[in-house]
Amino acid sequence: MTGWLDWVRGKRPARGGAKTAQTIATFSERDTRVRQSSFSLPEDNAAWEWGAGRFISLANDTPFYMLPVYRYLRDAFPDISDAVWTWKRLCQTGYDIEILRASSDYAKARAERLLRELDTRVNSGDRGMDGLLDVFYTSLFTYGAAALEIVLSQSRETIHDVVPIDVWTVRFRREGGVLQPYQIHNGEEIRLPRDRFIYVGLDRDGTNPYGRSMLQSIPFIAKIQHRLIEDMAKATHNAGWSKLHVRYTPEEKQRGESVEAYESRVRGNFDQLRGKLNGLETDQNLVTYDNVSVSLLRGDQHAQIFYENHKAVEEQIITGMHLMPILLGRNYGTTETYGTAQFEIINRQVESVNRSVKRILERLYNFELALMWGEAEARVNMRVNRTVDVLREAQARAREIENAVQLRDEGFVNHDTAAKLLGIG
Repeated sequence: MTGWLDWVRGKRPARGGAKTAQTIATFSERDTRVRQSSFSLPEDNAAWEWGAGRFISLANDTPFYMLPVYRYLRDAFPDISDAVWTWKRLCQTGYDIEILRASSDYAKARAERLLRELDTRVNSGDRGMDGLLDVFYTSLFTYGAAALEIVLSQSRETIHDVVPIDVWTVRFRREGGVLQPYQIHNGEEIRLPRDRFIYVGLDRDGTNPYGRSMLQSIPFIAKIQHRLIEDMAKATHNAGWSKLHVRYTPEEKQRGESVEAYESRVRGNFDQLRGKLNGLETDQNLVTYDNVSVSLLRGDQHAQIFYENHKAVEEQIITGMHLMPILLGRNYGTTETYGTAQFEIINRQVESVNRSVKRILERLYNFELALMWGEAEARVNMRVNRTVDVLREAQARAREIENAVQLRDEGFVNHDTAAKLLGIG
C-alpha cells in the first residue's frame, strides 16, 4: 500500500511494481477444496511483475502494476469510488430468463429448475448470480475487464461453479492464430481452458485483447486533487478563520539605562504580552497600553478560490469516469430537461455494457442446458432503467405498439417482423 501511496504522491515505483508483505486471499479454505477442478487461483502479488516480452502487453505499454493502482484509486478517492459504485448500480437492472425450443413441457420445467439451481450455486454460493455479477461489474469498471471461469462437476454432467478470476493476474499470448489466456500465480504460468474461460474487455483497442480502464485517464488528475486537498486543509487552517494581529511598539529608552538593560526590559515586556495572549479565553478581552495595537485579520476571500479550483479538478474526474455531473449530485442546469438528457445518455451506455452481460449469461445457461437430457435453449432479456418521466415513456411505448400493429394489419410486415420492431421477437 505504501508503494501505491508514494505513486499517488508523485513517487514512481521501481520497475516491476510495488510489493506488499500481505497477500489477500479471495477464497476461504472451504472454497479452495470445492474448487479443486478449477484452473484459476486467487490473487498473487508476483503477477504484477509479469508481462514484458513474454505476453501481449497492455495498450500503450501500460505496466501491469498500474492495475492495482486503479484499485487503490477506487478505494481511496471519494469521487472515483462513487463513480464506480454508481456505474455498478446503474447496470444491475436485473434480467428475465426465457426458455425456448424445449423438446417437451417436462424438458422446459427441468431446464427452469436447473437454471434456478445454477443461480444459487455460482460464485461459490456467496449470493449466487447476484454476487457474481456484483464482482463482475466492480472489476469491469475498475480495471476495464472482468474474467470468469466455468468449473464443471467431477462427473462433468453439470456446472459445479462459476468463479471470478482476478483480472490483473490474466495474460494473453498468441498461439496458433488464437489468443491463449494464462494466469500468473506464484511465478508460474497457468494455462487456462479457453472453452471455459470468459473474458470481457471494456473499450478494447484494435487487436489488443485487454480492456481499457476508465481510470487510465484519472491518475494525473487524482494526484492534483490529492495535493490540492492537502494544501487546502493547511491554508484553510490559516486563512479560513479570523485571527488577531498584535503589534507591540517598544517603549523609549530611559535616561541612564544601558543597552543591555533596555533590550532585556523590552524582551521581558514582549514575552509577558505573548504569555497573556496565549492564555486568553474566547470570552475575555485584552487591555493594553497605547504602544500595543490589536487588529483583526480575515481570510474569507481565499475560500472561494479553493472551492473553484477543487470544483474544476473534480469535474475532470467525473468526465474521466464517463459519468454526468447529475449522477454524482452535481447539476449545473436549472431545467428538468438538462438532467433528463444526461440520464438518458447514461442509459445508452448501460445498455451497451449489458449487451455483453446478456451474451455471457446466455453462454452460461446454455452451457448448463447442453449437459442435460432433452433439448431447451435459454434467452436472457436484460431489463432497462426506467426513465425520469414514466408517463411519457408509457405513452411513447403505446404509440410504438400501435404503429407496429398498423403496419402488420396493412400488410407491410408480418407478425414476426412486427414483434422484432417492438423488441419482443
